[in-house]
Amino acid sequence: MRLKRLLSAGFFVSGILPIIIIAFGSIYNFYQLSRYDIELAARQVTENRSDAINTFLRSQVSFLSTLINLYDLDYLKNQKNFENLFLTINQEDKEDLVDLHLIDTNGKQLAYVGPYLSKVQGKEYKDAPWFNEVLVRGTYVSDVFSGFRNYPHFVIAITNPLKTFVLRATVNSGIFNSLLHSAQIGAGGDAFILNSNGEYQTPSLQKSSKLNIIERQLLKHHSGTELVADNEYLYASKWLNGDMWLLVVKTKITDSLDGYYMHRNRIIFIVIATAVVFLVIGSGISRFIVERIRRADREQTALDQQMAHIEKMANIGRLAAGIAHEINNPLQLIQMQAGWIDELLQEEKKENIENYDEYMGAVAKIRKHVNRAGTITHRLLGFSRKISAEYDVQINELIKETVSFLENEARSNNIALNLRLQEDLPTIRTEGSQVQQILLNLIENSLDAVGENGQIDIVTETRGNEVFILIIDNGPGLKPEVLDRIWEPFFTTKEPGKGTGLGLSICSDIAHKLGGTIVAENRAQGGARFTLTLPRRN
Repeated sequence: MRLKRLLSAGFFVSGILPIIIIAFGSIYNFYQLSRYDIELAARQVTENRSDAINTFLRSQVSFLSTLINLYDLDYLKNQKNFENLFLTINQEDKEDLVDLHLIDTNGKQLAYVGPYLSKVQGKEYKDAPWFNEVLVRGTYVSDVFSGFRNYPHFVIAITNPLKTFVLRATVNSGIFNSLLHSAQIGAGGDAFILNSNGEYQTPSLQKSSKLNIIERQLLKHHSGTELVADNEYLYASKWLNGDMWLLVVKTKITDSLDGYYMHRNRIIFIVIATAVVFLVIGSGISRFIVERIRRADREQTALDQQMAHIEKMANIGRLAAGIAHEINNPLQLIQMQAGWIDELLQEEKKENIENYDEYMGAVAKIRKHVNRAGTITHRLLGFSRKISAEYDVQINELIKETVSFLENEARSNNIALNLRLQEDLPTIRTEGSQVQQILLNLIENSLDAVGENGQIDIVTETRGNEVFILIIDNGPGLKPEVLDRIWEPFFTTKEPGKGTGLGLSICSDIAHKLGGTIVAENRAQGGARFTLTLPRRN
């Protein structure tokens, strides 16, 4: 008992310890990879969204610049022209613009188009900080604010090169919200824009109203995309709009580690399962040494019983083959007589024979079941059977007789049976019924392989002291795994109930008993070829 415990413990420790080391290394590496993927995704999303917002702002400024370059002051201050221009802008999918102002260099409003005419009419902007800034810099983009419009928006103002007037547009900031929704990573993530004072320019997707310590630290100006993390969130930030606004993308780390958690749990489960397996195996090995002799005795007894069973089945097979041979000829006679009755009935007038349809149905059933019984006997005939009396056989005549049994089946499937027989083929001394059994089986298999509209060539020739019979079809050929097992008993590629798998095994056995061989191979041009070789014996 002590030796068993020591063997079990030694095998368990030596087996499980390396697995635990590898497992924890895999978990750590996968965690690092997952964190890297999170950081990469956050960086890419931040840069992509910042580029999109900058592009949007530049497109608005560029659009206003285009209007200033295209139209002079006299044209623009005409209210009708100004309104038509605004309608044209909306028709060109610039519906982000809420209204449009035209202001002279003294801050006086020259023209306005938009929904707030009553609130801005007569208003002067001479003392407004943004107005003075646009005259100095040429372009101005404001923070997001509500104002008297009572919804978030921002202002873009631009002056002409001569600074004789200012074109001011109000832009709905809702476009930023739609851009930021696609920047949210995970259910617990967030994305928003801040100005340099830490004021929200877009609402937080998580409804946050105050900045935390890390978010305030991000307000320090930096170039490119900056990544900062705490125990819960990864923060990616990038300045945009000329360093006026800060885009912040928050990723809840646990939301993005689902793959890591699944991997970790899977590894832990595998380690536990492996430990159990090693424990069981270690215990089993310790018992193996003690019980080895006893188990060998049991295996030998089982092997003896199996060999006895195989011998018993072989005897049954030989008995069945003998019975099948005895009933095969009566089956052929029944088949011929049923065919003859069918032909006679077809020559008669249907109205002159009472129960004509029942007769025809009975004949069809007889032929069907005779075919079924014949198929079984064809596959059993010759199996483990002793060679009976031999006689001189003309192979060409034997082939013609065999083909006559199968002509109707071939004709019904539009299959051509081409005979290419050597005219001066000599007679050979063999058992004709056994050869015919092989030919029936091989041709039937070819009929099944080609299906409909196929072709089967049957060729005979002599080479030295041997006669060759070739069955060649243009079917799909034989797969490599089928070629390896085609001669095994009970191996079949047919559907269940349509084949016993004994046919080719029996044919091979008969051929060897007759002193010949059968070879199966695929043709280069497609299809299969079976070659039966028989010796010429005098």
